[in-house]
Amino acid sequence: MFAALRRRAPWVITGVAVVALVVLFGVRSCSARIIDAGGVQVLVAGYQSGGSDAAGGGTLEVVGDCLGARGDVYVFPQGTEVVDEDPLTIDIPGFGEVSLGEEFEVGGGWEVEHSSDDAEPGPIEVGGVTIPDGCARYDIFLSAPQ
Repeated sequence: MFAALRRRAPWVITGVAVVALVVLFGVRSCSARIIDAGGVQVLVAGYQSGGSDAAGGGTLEVVGDCLGARGDVYVFPQGTEVVDEDPLTIDIPGFGEVSLGEEFEVGGGWEVEHSSDDAEPGPIEVGGVTIPDGCARYDIFLSAPQ
């Protein structure tokens, strides 16, 4: 009986280690993040199971310290990556690559709409991302996964 247990022990330990790594990296890939691309903050949401169905997008531009469009900051969907920093180019899941000055379209919804510049913005969290101070005074659009 103990001999059989000793033969299985390495397999059990290996199995537990593999499961732990899958869980660790799976959770990490679902987390929200801020990518610094040459001083411009690209806000990427964490895992979302759905989202609003408002149409968003426009010409990709720098708004405050962050990427956005039409003067609004955008939190891009999970999986968005920076492809290049010169010119700043991102790859948006379900849309493709877009560079500064180019048009893009995403679905989603407005998470923060400021009614006045008089109010001091506090820490704001949208899509799991804490919005940096240089971006928090703008309206914020949360892009939905495609």
